[in-house]
Amino acid sequence: MATDIASGTSRGGPDAQPPQARDTKRQYFPELQGIRAIAVLAVITIHSAFTAGQIGFGDYPGNGAFAVVLERFTRESLPILFALSGFLIYRPFALATMAGTARPDLKAYAWRRALRIFPAFWLVSIVVMLTLGREQVTSLWYALRVLSMQHVYNAGAIPAGLESTWSMATESAFYVLLPFFAWFAGRLASRAADPAAKARRILVPIAAIIVIGYAFSAYSHSAALGPYPVQGNWPPGWFGYLAVGMALAAMSAAAEASPTTMLAPYRLVAKYPGLCWLAALIVIVLFCFSPVGGQGTADYPTMAVVMFDQPIDLLIVFLLLAPLTVPGVRSRFIESVLTVRPLQYIGKVSYGMFLWHIPMILFYTDGTMSSDNFPLTWLIVQVGSFLAALVSYYAVEKPAMRLRNRFGKKPVEPSIPVLAR
Repeated sequence: MATDIASGTSRGGPDAQPPQARDTKRQYFPELQGIRAIAVLAVITIHSAFTAGQIGFGDYPGNGAFAVVLERFTRESLPILFALSGFLIYRPFALATMAGTARPDLKAYAWRRALRIFPAFWLVSIVVMLTLGREQVTSLWYALRVLSMQHVYNAGAIPAGLESTWSMATESAFYVLLPFFAWFAGRLASRAADPAAKARRILVPIAAIIVIGYAFSAYSHSAALGPYPVQGNWPPGWFGYLAVGMALAAMSAAAEASPTTMLAPYRLVAKYPGLCWLAALIVIVLFCFSPVGGQGTADYPTMAVVMFDQPIDLLIVFLLLAPLTVPGVRSRFIESVLTVRPLQYIGKVSYGMFLWHIPMILFYTDGTMSSDNFPLTWLIVQVGSFLAALVSYYAVEKPAMRLRNRFGKKPVEPSIPVLAR
């Protein structure tokens, strides 16, 4: 990852004046770098726990109450990363609508997004297809489908070691669709009187995205499709989490453009940022006792479980991220947790850690994805993924990003891979 998380204008917010066109300086959100790091560490933790039999799967019951706590406290890791994408990538577009800042140049936007996600992804994919997944690569078309992130749309097209990269298809689809949404949202909000009113209008289609994602999740978990259908990896089922981040981006941009007209829910977040995390903790603890089941396992959930769980997941993600996005507002506790140097550095290389952690698990377990020592598995996979990510970052990702200004000056959108899972 790049060295900062930035989006929009400088921290602190302008005076409550009518919005007018002005130059855009990039907003800095160091807490988001920290929570990204925690989310990626949590992804690696849950997959290490699954490998070591701590999480239930099929006929394996898991490790009792420990499995429940571990699964419930790490399950929001990927949704958080999707929501971070929605927030950081959409916020410059939202700020242009709310405050009249310069709109992101679409050619530069596409170029920088491609530079940020493809080089590291290609490196990992090529290594995996030459080693762990070489027997599955039966044609050039198979390899090209993987390298273009289209491997999630066909059953059996994901080679061993790249199982978690289905999420990159969701990420890339979001990058493609976002400018169209931003144009539509800008037109929808153009006649609103103030930034808060603009945000209210934009939240309507964002809510529609959440509903679409919820409906698609019901379909992809229907009994007719059976467990683990290819549709379960398709982007629409995950758009709801991206939409949570987009909603936060709209409210954050409106609050920065006109702090005195902040939307009511966001005003509460600004007033009590620490209580949001407390509320999230309470919800997660209660979630451990879900009446529909599914806690503590990695089994493919039924439609009933997904329909019950997803709104709770969306709420938890909102509560965890909302206090980190309010311009000029800080919780000392949250800041002290998320801005420590180790987390900031892990956040910087977290994209590579996400890409490398499944190959590391398979290398460590000789391709079996099975271990009987959770602490050792966790340590080896975390350290191995971090070291591989360091090489990826300094040898591939950082040099690639030196080309980012070829189609424009300093970017308005964040200069990081926003789904550094």
